[in-house]
Amino acid sequence: ESRPHLQLPEAMRAHSLTASTLIGDTKIPVPPLMFTKGQGEELIAISYLGGDLCGHVGIIHGGLLATMLDEGLARCCFAALPNRVGVTARLEVDYRRPCKSEEFVVLKARTEKVEGRKAWVRGRVEVLRMGKDGEVRVSPWEDRGEVLVEAEGLFVEPKWAKVRGIFGVET
Repeated sequence: ESRPHLQLPEAMRAHSLTASTLIGDTKIPVPPLMFTKGQGEELIAISYLGGDLCGHVGIIHGGLLATMLDEGLARCCFAALPNRVGVTARLEVDYRRPCKSEEFVVLKARTEKVEGRKAWVRGRVEVLRMGKDGEVRVSPWEDRGEVLVEAEGLFVEPKWAKVRGIFGVET
């Protein structure tokens, strides 16, 4: 488990959409908690989405959900790429139902295929399930919860990625 956004140097974090701009008491109050499986195989991220992230009152903006999927799918496959960094080449997003604000969601991602510097990844955002006992239930990739949005993406490691530390952090 980790909170990757907190690992960015403060000077970089201040200029990051997902590590700074979207973080705040009424936005994303706590950076997402992420769990990974294998070397770029799967990722699960739990996030709380506040009321100031809406497109319509009470409904999270679709662009924010697309941003979450872009970040989550990319982070999922990074460890499977030769130099552990990539950029989005294609992202296709399908919205299934509205995402309510002021609720927890789970982003699940799975790397489907890796060929050299390219990785194909699928993912989705689901409502976080609570058990009858009040415990949080995060099901594995195979179990589909209440799906809000799904995505498929292609991520490519740039040729310059062999230069380590180009972003101020180890790649």
